Formats: sequence, structure tokens, C-alpha cells
Amino acid sequence: MLAATPHKKTGSSSGLPQAAVSGERPAPLGKRFGAWLDRRIPPGQRITLSQSNIFIFPTASGFTFGGLLLILILGAINYQNSLVYGVAFLLGSMFVVTILYTFRNLSGLTLELADAEQGFVGEDIAVRVRVTRPKGGGREGIQIGWPGGFKHWVEIFDNEAALVKLYVAGEHRGWLMPGRLLVETYYPLGLLRAWTWVDVEARALVYPKPLFQDIPSTQSSRHRDDGELIDPLGSDDFVDIREYVPGDPVKNILWHSYARADEVMVKRYASYIEPRLWFDFAEVSGGTEEKLSRLTGLALQATRAGREFGLRLPGLEISPGIGQSHLDTVLKELALFNHGQ
Repeated sequence: MLAATPHKKTGSSSGLPQAAVSGERPAPLGKRFGAWLDRRIPPGQRITLSQSNIFIFPTASGFTFGGLLLILILGAINYQNSLVYGVAFLLGSMFVVTILYTFRNLSGLTLELADAEQGFVGEDIAVRVRVTRPKGGGREGIQIGWPGGFKHWVEIFDNEAALVKLYVAGEHRGWLMPGRLLVETYYPLGLLRAWTWVDVEARALVYPKPLFQDIPSTQSSRHRDDGELIDPLGSDDFVDIREYVPGDPVKNILWHSYARADEVMVKRYASYIEPRLWFDFAEVSGGTEEKLSRLTGLALQATRAGREFGLRLPGLEISPGIGQSHLDTVLKELALFNHGQ
């Protein structure tokens, strides 16, 4: 991942997010209800839905339907009309059967965490959840999603499992733990809603929002084995002897060679530029979050350019390296800086 395109702006005055506590879980359900759910439906990477963790209740349409049944029954009693009795009992039995079908649509489903992608602050982070149905009929009309995010439809017929890609907003760097996932269905008639809240222990890593700037070039005369030779004026490392070229400094002319062979030769001096880049927390400007964002941008640019680079953070030094694996290591340390592992 060498480029970042944040999807939305943050609310801090500097344009950079403030750090959140590592592993902090959102609490959209309330603390007391969340604690009760933790006891009733313990978190786990693989959860199977059953009678113990599925809730069911009539919708507004269901209550309207129930009111209609009551009116029909009262009318049948008042007028002693057997036809109205028959219609009321038919609709009542349909309501009971609907309860069974709505519950069955969720019962037996297994949800498990497949994987989670990494991303940058301001992006939507992808989390994949696998939904598996038991043997038998297919399942349809199921919606899953995290509070505040988009809900995705799940239809499982021909296959026994479906892989659903969900998105969670990455608002802070560090570990993103979206918490409990809402699974619900109104199948088949929309008269009842069956739902549950499950925690599949999803966890995704959010990197600092990158700020891009020019990569600094480091010049040194002490890294000849690793460096690239350059020839600037003012260098003091002797390299070799060559013929005089108009414009060469007079102080570099070998006068004794000219006296012996009547040939003007000059000493050549050069330095070596260090191809390995070092990105140091102490050498970039800004507060902590801005420093981390600048280091993130530098790491992305260096990897894109194929440059070898290392990272220095307070209490940590990552040796120079190159490639995607090295970049992932650097970005992880930047994301978890002062957050722990």
C-alpha cells in the first residue's frame, strides 16, 4: 500500500487527528446494555446464532397487523359472523407462522472473522466477515453492519457460506476495534424483526494520516562502501588524479608533475552520498501526531521511489530496509507509537 487517499476530513484544527487510546471500543449500545450483552453473547471469532442469542419483536407493521386482527375478532364476536372468524383465524395463523420463519432465517447461521485490512486515518477500513448457513434451505433478506456504517445484504442459496466485506471509519491511529455487529432480518413479511448483536473480535490497524514532503538528501564522506560517488566543490576526500580541465581550482594542480613532464594534472576530490535514508522523529517538525504523519508520508514516498530507509523513534530504531514488508513494519510502529502493542 503505497498511496493514501483519505475519504473524509477530521475535526481537529490542525487537520490531523488526535490519538485515541489503543484498543478503545466504541460503546453505541450503552454501558449497561453492552455489559449485559457480554454476558449473554460473549465475544468470539466464531459465533453461531441460536435461541439464546436471537431477539425477535413485532415491527410497526406487525403491531398494525395485530390491531387489525383484534378488530376482526371483535367484529366477528359482535356480529357472530363465521366468515370474519375464518379470516381472523387465517391471518392469526399466518402471523404465528411468520414468527417461526423470521426466527429460522437467522437461527443456525455462523459468523466468523475472515480478515481485516489496514488503512490510514480518514479512510474506511475493510473487514471481511464470513457468514455460513446450516445444511438445508437457503437464507435471504439478512442485513449486517456496524452502527453508523452501511449495512450489507446477505443472501445464501447455492453456496453454504458468503464472504461479506464491511467498512468501518478509521478515525484514530492504532488498533481499530468496531465492537458489536448488528445482524437483523425482516423476512418474510416485514411483520417481525429478528436481530442480534455479535462481537467477532474484529481488529484492524489504522496508520497515521500521511503528510507528504520532499525527501531530505543526506550527504556524508564516511560511507564509501555504501554510498554513491559525487564530485561537489569543497570536498576534501582524495579520490584520484586526472588531467586539468579549465575551471578546476588552482590549488588542486600538481605543480611537481607539471615541472617533470610538462603535463598539467590535478587532484580529484569527492564525497559519497548516503543512499540509505534515515527518518528521525526528532528531525521533523510539528507536534506528535503531525510528526508521525510526516514520517508516514516519507516512508511511503521512499518505498515508491525504491529507496532504502530506516526509522528512528524515541526508544526505537528500525534498521534500513526496502520493500513492502519493511514498509509494513515501519507503518505499524508509527500507528502504535505510545499505544503499546
